[in-house]
Amino acid sequence: MNELADLIPTARRVVDELLALQPEERVALITDAGTPPQLTGALAGCVSAAGGEYVVLEMPTRGLLRNNELPAMIERALEEADCLLGLTRTSGAPTYAATTKRLLDAGSLRAISMVMRPLEIFTGGGALADYAELRAEGERLGDIWRRGRTMRITTPAGTDLVAEVSGEDVVIECGYADRPGMEAAFSDGEVSSRPHEGTARGTLVVDGPVAHVGTAAEPLRFTVENGVVTGFEGGGPQGRAMRHILDTVPHVTNIAEFGIGLNGACRRNGLFEEEKKARGNVHVALGDNIFYGGTVASPMHIDMVLYNPTVELDGITLVRDGVVELEPAEAARA
Repeated sequence: MNELADLIPTARRVVDELLALQPEERVALITDAGTPPQLTGALAGCVSAAGGEYVVLEMPTRGLLRNNELPAMIERALEEADCLLGLTRTSGAPTYAATTKRLLDAGSLRAISMVMRPLEIFTGGGALADYAELRAEGERLGDIWRRGRTMRITTPAGTDLVAEVSGEDVVIECGYADRPGMEAAFSDGEVSSRPHEGTARGTLVVDGPVAHVGTAAEPLRFTVENGVVTGFEGGGPQGRAMRHILDTVPHVTNIAEFGIGLNGACRRNGLFEEEKKARGNVHVALGDNIFYGGTVASPMHIDMVLYNPTVELDGITLVRDGVVELEPAEAARA
């Protein structure tokens, strides 16, 4: 399993359908030492079969303080690219680098993020979803979200977090990046935005997987005031890892993103990149929010998954105990 031949159907879907690559378009595949060569080879072969031209750009694996930083040579190469496929295993740099955001905003690049994912994500679970259906549902949720002002997230584990969201960019990541300026992921299926900087307040209790940390035996608990983490409790190796990040990484205490998962095919498998897309899960991110239109630059963007959430937007329920409720929310907004 997961040899080159097993990845070809996924690679074709990414290149031909989701990216909608056109002949003579130029594709940058950004990798690192952990990127499975089978994945790079499958995608490169499908780019060539579609009439495109590709380059493979391998970046070094870096520590926490340079986690979102692309090498200057790769940044310059992206200026000449039409499409970006981020394939790094150890960082989210192709997605969260400021240069990527600038080129997306300028409409000169479109991108699909496949970063920080093991091979198994690309051949099962959320990768097998109906992405046309996901896209349509994401647009519906995005339309409701854009008209809201205040979001509240609660969970049985103890989360009660509130923030202002009005006027922020709403990001619909449902697989497709088929027009200039669009960004998506694979596997995919979420709608998200950043809360207003300085407005998040309450308690955040994380009982799902956490980027760069893993899943703790006991939930991680954060106290949030004025948009930043002001207190933390958590034991075991994951708690110690999170404490180290909070103590050493600049601006990582910022509440950077709220996201709602829509992909019903995603598995509960301990992988944050799959679970954060799972239907009815919520993720809250710490750190960098530049990708979401914010002003807080941090070396890290840390997604943290919450189970069985209830999400309210101006008192209208979008998710109730882990069940997405689009139709009632649309009716309430009508």
